[in-house]
Amino acid sequence: MATSNYVGFGTLTANGDTDEVSCRGWSTLSAHADTAGGATLTWQFKGADGVFRDILGTSSSTTVLAFTASNMVNVYFGTDVKIKGVLTSGTSPVWDWQIMGNPSNRHS
Repeated sequence: MATSNYVGFGTLTANGDTDEVSCRGWSTLSAHADTAGGATLTWQFKGADGVFRDILGTSSSTTVLAFTASNMVNVYFGTDVKIKGVLTSGTSPVWDWQIMGNPSNRHS
């Protein structure tokens, strides 16, 4: 459930997507696996062509930000971009998630 364009949170209890949340500047993506259920959560961004793509991380920028347990990452976006989490391969998962855009944008 998004509380503004720049903050969203909720619970996933089946494979699927979180809400899309706008992010600009430093943003925090977090998920807590109450019951992981063997699921993988992958963070994605929406490209200019409207297609969602996996967010890459690590120093080599070639590893997908995909998690099988609770996680929290800080990412930086130079302009507004839509972010979502995608939960796959789960059996009765329960994942609480939160996407928090730059604090200066939270009431937009």
